[in-house]
Amino acid sequence: MAQQQYQQLQQLQQQSQQIEEYLQQLEQTRTQLNESKQAVRDLEHIEEGQEILASVGAGAFVKAEVKDTEKIVSNVGGDVFEERSNQDAANVLEKQLTILQDTQEELRDQMQQIQQQMQQIQQQMQEEQQQ
Repeated sequence: MAQQQYQQLQQLQQQSQQIEEYLQQLEQTRTQLNESKQAVRDLEHIEEGQEILASVGAGAFVKAEVKDTEKIVSNVGGDVFEERSNQDAANVLEKQLTILQDTQEELRDQMQQIQQQMQQIQQQMQEEQQQ
């Protein structure tokens, strides 16, 4: 019985660790989405022809001249890009943030259930040792 409980406890610990790692990834994604949303909002204050630093990924930037402050080109999946109005782009980012936050909440709930199960198993194991 103790061996089975120990294995179950290990499985729950692995699940907990996987969820924690996924939550960290989601938090990084949330930060990126918030930064993107703010960048879209900041376009209101930029004039066409103004020079900006445009990200080329991994913390690298190039100087670029803004040609259009009314439209955003965004990745809609894979290598497919779509031109959208600033408002549409902001709305898409907001929807993505909402989905991400819902996912984070579900994962936190799962994590709490796993922790409760782990506590129950640990308590059972302690009680059996005392007998």
